[in-house]
Amino acid sequence: MTVEAKVELARLFEEVVRFYLSLNHTAALMYRQGELSGPRRTLLVMLSRTGPLTVAQIARARREARQRVQPLVNGLVRGGALIYAANPAHKRSPFVRLTPKGEKAVKHIIDLENTLRARLKLDVSGQAMTAATDVLRRVRAALENPATLQMIAEERKVTR
Repeated sequence: MTVEAKVELARLFEEVVRFYLSLNHTAALMYRQGELSGPRRTLLVMLSRTGPLTVAQIARARREARQRVQPLVNGLVRGGALIYAANPAHKRSPFVRLTPKGEKAVKHIIDLENTLRARLKLDVSGQAMTAATDVLRRVRAALENPATLQMIAEERKVTR
C-alpha cells in the first residue's frame, strides 16, 4: 500500500467512526430508547433478512458476545416482536424468529428509513455510492480476514 493510500485509509477510518456516531444519533432521534432503539432495530431487520437464527448465530453475525445479545432478544420476546421456535438441530438453543408484530415493526422501520433517505439532500451519483459501498466492503473483509485477526492478536501480546 502506498503512503498516500495509508493516509487515506486512516481518513476513511476516522470518517466511518464519525458516520457511525451520526447514524447512532439519528437512530436515537428516530426511535428513542423504546421498542425500536438502535440495537433492537438492527436485530429485527437482521432477522427479517436472514430468517430464524439462534442467539449464538445472531451474536456471531453482530460480532458481539452472546451474553450481550440475549437481553436484547429477551426484551423483544417480552414485547411480542420475537418468539422462540424449536431448533431440531439443537434442543437447548432455540431459533429466534419474528412474530407478526415484529414483521409489522420491520415494515415500519423500512418505510421510515426509506423516507429519510429519500429526503436527504445528496449530490452523489448511484455509481459513486456503489464505489463507496465496494470500498467499505473490501476494507471490512480485510479486517475480518483470519490473518488480520491473528496479526492483531499477536500485536496485543507484544504491546502488553
